[in-house]
Amino acid sequence: VAYRCSFRVTEAAYCIERAMDIMAQKLGMDPAEFRMKNLIRREQFPYTSAFGWQYDSGDYHTAMTKAMETVNYKKLREEQKAKQEAYKRGETRDVMGIGVAFFTEIVGAGPSRACDILGIAMFDSAEIRIHPTGSGICRLGTKSQGQGHETTYAQ
Repeated sequence: VAYRCSFRVTEAAYCIERAMDIMAQKLGMDPAEFRMKNLIRREQFPYTSAFGWQYDSGDYHTAMTKAMETVNYKKLREEQKAKQEAYKRGETRDVMGIGVAFFTEIVGAGPSRACDILGIAMFDSAEIRIHPTGSGICRLGTKSQGQGHETTYAQ
């Protein structure tokens, strides 16, 4: 699996999405249909998950539907099926995969009471302490993913 990530939620999202694909397969459902069936509905917002996380708003069904229409998902599935059948008949060595994923992540100024890690809230934040010696400590609620935060902050 090729991806670029911050080495935190990407792996979890991959595991969840893979589990969704496996469950859809076991139920004999299309992976997109299975996801649509399990998305939070617009009328359920604000929605509190089983873990106590609150989703304040969203229209996931519309987003997923627009994405599927944009790529003509039904036609892609028909093309995939035709290629699979041709492969089984030995007419081609070409195969075609279709990936489906739907991911939501906390962004912005989320509830720090729920997002706090080691005293640093997970939204963009800063705490600066100046000690009587004149030295200072700056604690930041951001994490670099290659943007050069360390250099920028030091300067």
